[in-house]
Amino acid sequence: MKESWLKELADFIVEANKNTWAADKGKVEPFFPGDKELEYKRGLWHLRDKFSGHFRAPGETVIRYKNFPVWQISYGGHGMLEDYYPIAKPTFQFLRAALMQVKPKLPFRGPTTYQEDEWNYTFVVNGDMEDCTWVERITKGGELVFTQNGFAGIVIGKTADKKPVYPWDL
Repeated sequence: MKESWLKELADFIVEANKNTWAADKGKVEPFFPGDKELEYKRGLWHLRDKFSGHFRAPGETVIRYKNFPVWQISYGGHGMLEDYYPIAKPTFQFLRAALMQVKPKLPFRGPTTYQEDEWNYTFVVNGDMEDCTWVERITKGGELVFTQNGFAGIVIGKTADKKPVYPWDL
């Protein structure tokens, strides 16, 4: 049951990512002014992504299943390096292209590597989709222009008598 549920989760994450920020879709009214929020729903699954800022834009994505939070990824860090603010737009266009390459085997952000002309994206994960840390970097012509890190994992709730509620048992 757990393995099939994790596969379904991975498939949904990939589908949702390809229908939100990477595809420039899914914008919804943010709870707080100045934030940006994206949403994607399919059946019992629901993704909500919230972030603030532009050059440095920390945020988090929460996946819900049957209205319960079941998986979360948080991201932040340096973002665009200050000397490269003038090329933020093409950097983010390249990042979107990299994130559209995401696959269920590694459903967090983008592939381990992706390249277009002088642009290069790398994604290094330590752990798996149940519990991990990660870092992504973009270089242009060999120069680091963007870096971000984060963590992700399964959310485990509790019953009224404080026993764990595993998402695959919902």
